[in-house]
Amino acid sequence: MKGSILLAAWVVALPALAQNDEWTTFPANQPPPAETPKKADPPKKKDEPRKDEPAPPHQDPSAKGRVEERLRAAEAGRPIPQNSPAPGAAATSSDGLPVVSRRERVEPGTEHHSPSTWGHGLQDENHRTTVGAVGIGLIHLQSAKLGPKGVLRFSLLGEYNNLNDFPVRTAQNIRSSGTFAVSWVPVSFLEAYLGYSATANTNSRTSPNLIQALGDLTLGVKGAIQLSKNADSALRGFYLGLDLRLLTFSAVGNQSIDRFAVGFKPSLIATYDFRALTYKFPVVFSLNLGATIDSTSGLVTNQTLNASEEFALAINRYNRIDFGFGVEVPFPVVTPFIEYTLAGPLGVPGNQFTGPDGVRVDVTSAMPQKLGLGLKVTAVKDLTLALGFDLGLARSVGLGMAATAPWNFLFNASFNIDPFQRGETKIVETVRERTAEKKVAEAPKTGKVEGTVVDAKTNKPISGVLVAMVGSGLPPVASDAEGGRFLTYDLPPGPVKLKASRDGYKDIEQELKVETGKSNKVQLSLEPVEKLASFVITVSGNKKPIAANVVVAGTETKTVSTVKDVKEPVKVEASAGTYTVSVTAEGFLSQQKDVALTAGAELPLAFELAPAPKKMLAIIKDDKIEIAQQVHFATGKATILADSYSLLQQVVDVMVKNNVKRVRVEGHTDNRGDKAFNQKLSEDRAASVASYLIGQGIDPRRIESAGFGDSKPVAPNLTARGRELNRRVEFLILEK
Repeated sequence: MKGSILLAAWVVALPALAQNDEWTTFPANQPPPAETPKKADPPKKKDEPRKDEPAPPHQDPSAKGRVEERLRAAEAGRPIPQNSPAPGAAATSSDGLPVVSRRERVEPGTEHHSPSTWGHGLQDENHRTTVGAVGIGLIHLQSAKLGPKGVLRFSLLGEYNNLNDFPVRTAQNIRSSGTFAVSWVPVSFLEAYLGYSATANTNSRTSPNLIQALGDLTLGVKGAIQLSKNADSALRGFYLGLDLRLLTFSAVGNQSIDRFAVGFKPSLIATYDFRALTYKFPVVFSLNLGATIDSTSGLVTNQTLNASEEFALAINRYNRIDFGFGVEVPFPVVTPFIEYTLAGPLGVPGNQFTGPDGVRVDVTSAMPQKLGLGLKVTAVKDLTLALGFDLGLARSVGLGMAATAPWNFLFNASFNIDPFQRGETKIVETVRERTAEKKVAEAPKTGKVEGTVVDAKTNKPISGVLVAMVGSGLPPVASDAEGGRFLTYDLPPGPVKLKASRDGYKDIEQELKVETGKSNKVQLSLEPVEKLASFVITVSGNKKPIAANVVVAGTETKTVSTVKDVKEPVKVEASAGTYTVSVTAEGFLSQQKDVALTAGAELPLAFELAPAPKKMLAIIKDDKIEIAQQVHFATGKATILADSYSLLQQVVDVMVKNNVKRVRVEGHTDNRGDKAFNQKLSEDRAASVASYLIGQGIDPRRIESAGFGDSKPVAPNLTARGRELNRRVEFLILEK
């Protein structure tokens, strides 16, 4: 009995000995004792522990006394005293010094890929890369942001609805389904995934009432890239991808491989994370555009299905164009999201379905269209839960396309693991209180310069600007990414010259006076350097380089010449803007092009001039460009025949060489046929000629067209010759 009591006392006493462990992860909450002068330690005897070292249990009088006290209390049957510090006492470490705090941190490189969202701020990466229905993304939409490589993700999606009067009146429908999916990212730009689905649908208007679809499989791969990894680039948040998935639909009520349908769904995916611009706007936007090749109609060939049966079996008789976009807001704790999906059927006769009651239904009112709302939370690391609610936006039901449920409840769970990740390594840091000698603060002998760097034109802060302290011998400092702020090293009092420089801006220097013990404030404004662009121009005729005069007019005007038989292009530098480039050469028809030049770009322009005819068919006379022959069209149409191309190129040549500002193309017909038809034909022919001139480089603002039918004849319509003269196109000069 006594031995049992002694054993119990020793068990209770063990924590007293363990309290000397300096690696405990529980910080002391008691305040440290007041500082007292530290006396010098007496000379250490042999086998005697130092005062700043923990005494072993057999030599620690306080520990030994506490154990003996517990033994005596156990033998006497009294309550065993606990080894808690007295009120106001501070916890001590193994060296006898009070412990101020202890904290754990994780060694970089061993963190979990999907930590909990709890306790994070807006500036932290809180976007959880999870699997939705199938593949990384929201519930229905795909994301091009794949997360780190090597991660294996599992997902389970459950769906449920209970509807009255759906998909037809008096029908009651209950549907539940589950989808299990697995996704793996073997390399940073590629995801492979697999999904398995099972559905049970009960409807009072189907035969049988319970219809099950088991074993639908989805197999796919997704490739995606991040457009830029530069921390200063707005494209750092832009991801583009291509998703290719194979769909298999099993026969009704079984999983046999001899009866199934196959589908194919390619999609383009774009995702943008606005936190690449600023963490204060935590929004992630995804856009999907693709198509679905569907063969589920082949599952049922021996009977005609009603609307309830088509919904229960998810039968679609038409291929579809798919569109969707989603927005999620990764707050520190939860991630609300919204997604919109639309499927446009292809090849519907007359763009109308037949409704369940036999009435024709427009495609736009019956095509699948849904709005989804939901919340995601990763309260436990690696596990993300999502709740969602789909609202059906289709107003009607049409046979041949599975009906859209008015509402649908969704629950999703996604779990992430990294099979190749090394274990998490924690480091415990202990801060101890030490008695420090009080030193009298010396008066400061230096000062600093604190400032911001902004764009002189936009007044926006500029990051990455190197600010050098000229003549100080100190290295330059750089402005930060958030507000363009910088802070120099300690500088001696007196005048200092600051020099700020950055690519794309002009260097500036500014002098100021440093005051002792102060942060002297200053703002530096940098003028951006205009990036010149250039045209790279080649001119040829009969497939050979020719001598030509080139005029570049727009934001600024420049004139250059090309040399005969010289293949090297002519380079013309110019500021960004819109320009009209005109090319003239002796013995060739002139050409003109309207182009836009962006800053820093090189724009290649190639001109192939047609030889000028010996006798020009287009000349300027008074306020018209007269042509010696008519523009030929296909009979009764506005299609220009090829034999008139040379004539119209001569009209372009006249406009370019004479710098004609504006022209109106007028169309006319004879009086044969319907008057309204002739009016429309004259308008179309004039517009067709105007389009040809614009295609040859004439600015659209310089061309207009009009048709007059048979209202302005130039000859009597009594003879074939007179009617031929009345079927004409005229060019009226509005401004020279």
